[in-house]
Amino acid sequence: MTEDVSWSGTTECAGKVRVCAVIVTYNIGEGIQKCFDSIRGQVSPIIIVDNGSDDRTRRELRKLASAGCAELILNDRNEGIARALNQGVQWGLSKGFQWFLTLDHDSEATAGLVSRLVEAYAALERRGFHKVGLVTANPFDRNGQIFLEGYPPRENDERLIELERCSSSGCLISRQTFDSVGFFDEKLFVYYVDEDFCFRLRQNGLKMFLCPPAVLIHSEGQKTRQRLLGRTIIYDNYGSEARYYIARNAVHMFKRYWARRQWRELYLLLRRFTHDLLFVLACDRARFRKARFMFRGVWEGIRGKYGRMEP
Repeated sequence: MTEDVSWSGTTECAGKVRVCAVIVTYNIGEGIQKCFDSIRGQVSPIIIVDNGSDDRTRRELRKLASAGCAELILNDRNEGIARALNQGVQWGLSKGFQWFLTLDHDSEATAGLVSRLVEAYAALERRGFHKVGLVTANPFDRNGQIFLEGYPPRENDERLIELERCSSSGCLISRQTFDSVGFFDEKLFVYYVDEDFCFRLRQNGLKMFLCPPAVLIHSEGQKTRQRLLGRTIIYDNYGSEARYYIARNAVHMFKRYWARRQWRELYLLLRRFTHDLLFVLACDRARFRKARFMFRGVWEGIRGKYGRMEP
């Protein structure tokens, strides 16, 4: 849905707002430098939360910290994306920061991204939109060289576009939003964490807006091409554990949508699960292993078992 909210594109208020960037890392190695360099001149401070990465990644992160470029939180093991984001946000809140930019480690901010997001927030307030949950960047997929499906490929469009959901990477979120809806749900661990957060924003009457000129470059998963019935099929080649978390947390969202009688959301959820299962069985070399993990995730989601997957 598109709200007819235009903005000037100026950045006059950006210098008055200090934004704390929260970057979650996991086995990214030297690749963190590209994300870090893209954002370092746009925010202050940068807090990096590492989820038990390998030594190569830790060395790169300690270089940034020793140079005084970033604050580090080093987890001994992978605590999940939700827990890591919360650690970074809570660190910033303890220091008195009011604004947070959440980023994945493979995201790359384009020039002026943060100032555009800040100005977009200000434009919404000037137009009387006082219940804004977040403003998000326009995600561009480096692998496919396209703007993601459902997002407008119009970098120069001055309208702010209302969304029903968005990825957690590239979101500018205020302290007031966390006060209203709480933090990211740590029991989900990974996958559907952003979907759950957006759901709670909607339930609390808070709106989400996309700022088209604020472009965030990232890599959208691992795509695999397969020939099936004479056609080339492209699907997300997630690992077995990822399939478990996606299936299990889909059950969590199913329960929430069912309780609120949100039939369209239920339909989209079921369609995605069916689509994923069919593509795994038809195209994936590890089809039976991944299908087992998917059904295990469904079963444990029904039982209400969340958090880290047990071996």
